[in-house]
Amino acid sequence: MTQTTQNATTATTTKLGSKSTADDALGGASLAGKVVIVTGSNSGIGTETARVLAKGGAHVILACRSAAAGEEVAAKLRRELPANAGKLEVMALDLADLASVRAFAAAFLASGRPLHVLVNNAGVMATPLGKTAQGFEMQLGTNHVGPFLLTKLLRPILESSAPSRVVTVSSDLHRRGKGERMLETLTKDAGYTQRAYVPFDAYGDSKLANVLFTRQLAKILPPGVEAYSLHPGVIPTNLSRHMGWKGDVFQIVGKLFMKTIPQGAATSVFGAVAASLKGQTGAYLADCQVAKASHDGRDDALAAKLWDVSEKLVS
Repeated sequence: MTQTTQNATTATTTKLGSKSTADDALGGASLAGKVVIVTGSNSGIGTETARVLAKGGAHVILACRSAAAGEEVAAKLRRELPANAGKLEVMALDLADLASVRAFAAAFLASGRPLHVLVNNAGVMATPLGKTAQGFEMQLGTNHVGPFLLTKLLRPILESSAPSRVVTVSSDLHRRGKGERMLETLTKDAGYTQRAYVPFDAYGDSKLANVLFTRQLAKILPPGVEAYSLHPGVIPTNLSRHMGWKGDVFQIVGKLFMKTIPQGAATSVFGAVAASLKGQTGAYLADCQVAKASHDGRDDALAAKLWDVSEKLVS
């Protein structure tokens, strides 16, 4: 049993589920001495994930597109966290620009610190048709290509810091994704020259990529380094800001069935610390349990093909 997860086993005594919070998922585990990166931690479930892991004693790096927004959040969390909480640090990271990803990774590696958990949390949803700095469709570029490169660059330090984990936030809307369409989008001029752009189709494709990336990553990582993807649940965060009036309706009506932000961050924390996941690397998680991904999300050949395409795109 790994040290990263051993403490969580002894601390967690209640069964976790859809109503569990991130604090419940931590279960009183001690993460003292652990270093964690949480991308997109200046809002929503990213902030809550960072808070709870810091509460457990981890040194948490808030990797944010806006360093100023990150510092604002970090200052607020420092006021709220107990005195024995781990340190909070802010570093700039824009996943829609691979130059920013490379600069972030270089700065982190130059610090000489270990890395025990990488939480690929940041993402965009249902954006208008647009492109990243390197010309990728915005959702696939931000939600998959950026995190792919970040994980690739940090992989050596994750391996040397083992036991360690990579936790990638996907969505149950990965079931809307289509493997063939996803690969076409990545390789053929954003894929929309011959077909209409449907924001939620593109989002589904990017979330399918998260699941497949995790599946293939788990196959190539050495023992001691684990990878998990997850569905956080439907949560009232600012991800719906690109949906216009539909987003406003979603926020109001959705409160009847949505999770709270602490509940939404629970599966991210579970993926980061739970000892019960030992031996299940590559799994797709939901409600702090192992769940079943879509048919395309369980396609090993598709996962390998996506990996090869992604390697070429970031090289």
